[in-house]
Amino acid sequence: MTGTVIAFSGCTPIRREPMRSLMQREARFAEMIERCDAILMEEAGWSMRQLWERDGEVTDLPRNFPLMVAFQIGLFELLVHHGIRPDAVIGMSCGEVSAAYATGAIGLRDALRIAVHGGKSMEPVATQCRMTLVWLPAAACRAITDRISIAAVMAPELTVISGLKEDVMSASHRLVQGRVPVHPLPLPWGVHTPLLPLRHPRFEASIGKLATGPARCRAFSTSGGDWTSFDFNAARWWHMFRAPVLFAPGIRAFVERGITTFIEAGPSPTLDSLLPRLGASAVSVTDALAVGS
Repeated sequence: MTGTVIAFSGCTPIRREPMRSLMQREARFAEMIERCDAILMEEAGWSMRQLWERDGEVTDLPRNFPLMVAFQIGLFELLVHHGIRPDAVIGMSCGEVSAAYATGAIGLRDALRIAVHGGKSMEPVATQCRMTLVWLPAAACRAITDRISIAAVMAPELTVISGLKEDVMSASHRLVQGRVPVHPLPLPWGVHTPLLPLRHPRFEASIGKLATGPARCRAFSTSGGDWTSFDFNAARWWHMFRAPVLFAPGIRAFVERGITTFIEAGPSPTLDSLLPRLGASAVSVTDALAVGS
């Protein structure tokens, strides 16, 4: 495999200024954000413009999740506008929704509907949970306690754990006492945990039947651990919210095929220090556009 791969990162706190600055500089990005904003007003009842007037940073799940997807889709369309089309994509957590959009498997409205209703549906359980990055392999994290679960496999020696807030804090305290570095994720919730219900009928009813189309490029599903065409139904998307993010196996699948450079689509760089652990490297959308111009 050769060509361009876009990696859509997972959720992080979203700040007003990066989005506002990019909208001022790039008309195509601004156009896509405006389209997303109109859909969010219809689906969620709030507007990004109104949101930014009140909050400089957004971390709550019902708004963070769709905002991240909107931001990533805007970045993707900006790349395409400048002639950079992916040969393959990979996404983490909410980034998997953006990746599905990038392949053409789902449309803009369906991508944002999955994000809006997913965030709302997860919130009651997710706000009782937290996630923490641990400098240990996944197998070692599983041995700490049965009260936490593996939320993401980021590298051979980097794992994200998830669980109830008090259980994650207790496990983190034990790890720190054992001189294992930990880093709580800066979000007031935790997902990718079996504490979320196995099925969520209300989410599935809200999403209904998705109009999926043929994929324009290859994709690796980090929630399934294999190549995919993203022909997911609502129940499969709910599975994505619960399942561990198999990011490291996904990157290895690309590296084994000769792909070692990834364009990171996200509001802030999160992969530049992670990908070298997996024999790869990340470039920002801004850098990719500079190279392509």
